[in-house]
Amino acid sequence: MELIHRDGLSRIARFSTGHGIIETPTVMPVVNPNIVVISPREMKRLGASSIITNSYIIRRTERLRETAEKYGIHSLMDFDGPIMTDSGTFQSYVYGNVEYNNLEIVDFQRKIGSDIATILDIFSRPSDSHSEAESAVEETYRRINEIDDKEGAMIAGTIQGSVYPDLRARSAGLMGSSKASYLPIGGVVPLLESYNYTKLVDIIIDSKINANFGKPIHLFGGGHPMFMAMSVLLGVDMFDSASYIKYARDSRLLFPDGTRDLGSMSAFPYWSPINGKFTVTELLNTSPEERTKSIAEHNLAAIFMEISEIRERIFEQTLWQYVESKARSHPFLFNAYRRILERSRELAKFEELYKKSPFFYFDSYSDSHPVLERIKRFSESTNLGGREMEIAGETWKPGRMDGGFISNVYNRTDHRIRIRWENLSVPVELNETFPVEQVISASRGQYSDFRSEGRKPDQPGSVDEGGVEAIRNFDLQKIRTVADLQFIAGIGERLFPDDVRIIKSRNTGRIRNIMTPDDRIIATMRAHDGFLTLNVEGAMRLKEISAFPMFRVQVDNESASFNSKGFNVFFKFIKVWDQDIVPLNETLVVDENDDVVAVGRSTVSGYEMGQYRSGVAVKVHHSIAGEDKLDS
Repeated sequence: MELIHRDGLSRIARFSTGHGIIETPTVMPVVNPNIVVISPREMKRLGASSIITNSYIIRRTERLRETAEKYGIHSLMDFDGPIMTDSGTFQSYVYGNVEYNNLEIVDFQRKIGSDIATILDIFSRPSDSHSEAESAVEETYRRINEIDDKEGAMIAGTIQGSVYPDLRARSAGLMGSSKASYLPIGGVVPLLESYNYTKLVDIIIDSKINANFGKPIHLFGGGHPMFMAMSVLLGVDMFDSASYIKYARDSRLLFPDGTRDLGSMSAFPYWSPINGKFTVTELLNTSPEERTKSIAEHNLAAIFMEISEIRERIFEQTLWQYVESKARSHPFLFNAYRRILERSRELAKFEELYKKSPFFYFDSYSDSHPVLERIKRFSESTNLGGREMEIAGETWKPGRMDGGFISNVYNRTDHRIRIRWENLSVPVELNETFPVEQVISASRGQYSDFRSEGRKPDQPGSVDEGGVEAIRNFDLQKIRTVADLQFIAGIGERLFPDDVRIIKSRNTGRIRNIMTPDDRIIATMRAHDGFLTLNVEGAMRLKEISAFPMFRVQVDNESASFNSKGFNVFFKFIKVWDQDIVPLNETLVVDENDDVVAVGRSTVSGYEMGQYRSGVAVKVHHSIAGEDKLDS
């Protein structure tokens, strides 16, 4: 997998097959080779770049088998893009044992030229006992290990484990470390059919975070657009869908938020390929064959329209907002969304340091968003009791801290002053740091002007405004507090000693550069998110005050020579890395001697770092030998 864009666990990525590159997230329409309602060629027009068909059906149907063996699966399906083949596992679940074993069906898939061949795994039902599901996990793992390492098709090793978290985690770990290069999550169709999305949330999370991030994750049977965005949010890359044709046969139309019966509709939406061809009444009166095909086309259009929206949301880093709004369209989705919130601490380590988009605060449910977990934990760690006060206010902007607050209150007291921000209480020094300032909220407080409020003599607001010496500096404490949040508590004071010079923008009054007394830039405070971008001087300081390998990736010396000139760091050259790296945070690049050669922003978390084998791991913005890149 090569990562292109990410938003938490969701990602736009690409991987190569024998018949082209697949870019995720996407859907493979299921094509029954015996009953082709919409040809794979027509599916391309509707958005399909790859398809999935069933090798078991092809093998047991003589005319299909002969054509596939002679001319190949792509000729049989009349499709020149990537084709994945299933093995017959689901047929075994529905009808009983199939007549071929695992090695036979995989060899057949390879013989006919499948791009992604699936092992004959053991389907685990939600009703299986723990021991039954465990046996299925063990047998499925045995079957992936009996496949040889021939070149050609990618091998799909299915993650099983029924509804048991320990077994899902175990199966994901086994398959993730096996020769399987493609990881479907299996045994979930009964849950999808019963709309048990809450249980599916647990299964997807347990599978995703315990598998291998360098391999595509596929949700078998997850082709309804209603649940796709939530699945992608939790790390699913690929889907297959037979829903487009199954629902069409029952005269049911798919929409991003659910399903509608043809007979209960008055008109087709503007985006539907049916719109303009038929009225509802006309389509109801056509032949069953024409009606089924027309609705199937609509359903595929709905599926790929949703995929297009999801991809755009990942690029904008607003997928969570989209899922949160969709979740309120159906009670089953909302229950699943609440389950995600219950597991937000597990998801927080995959969240970027900041987002392109503002944070949307809807209501108290937003308090459990993974984005808030980092600032929540930090704020709790600084809540030590003693002399502390809290102020109320709306979203702060540079001029909002005037009115004498900084000079007459903050700088003249040692109180820990905190902001009442939604339902949290955060240090006032984070007033411009994501997401405190970068928030769009349904509830807004009122700013308190300390000069006009009556206060008791022992409160900071009653300080005499004349002739009182300042005992601290807001700007200095601000950059230190941001550094503590961005890296680790206590590091700000060591990174920025008392003699640093703080340069502010003449236009906005915001902090821009933090410099040494001899005018070397240590760091820049970014205006759009309030976090710090380190220069080489700052990188070297951070390295000196932190133990190896904190905040850094170590590359081999050959790579280091290129990185020192400003080139990005690629995953394959990394030897050692900090497991606690935060995505998009400042990351030091060091050589084999632990000497700093560059600094940049990590594209992934430390948890993921060792699992990708291709693509950029750290986007370098400053280096010791090359020209500094512009901060972005």
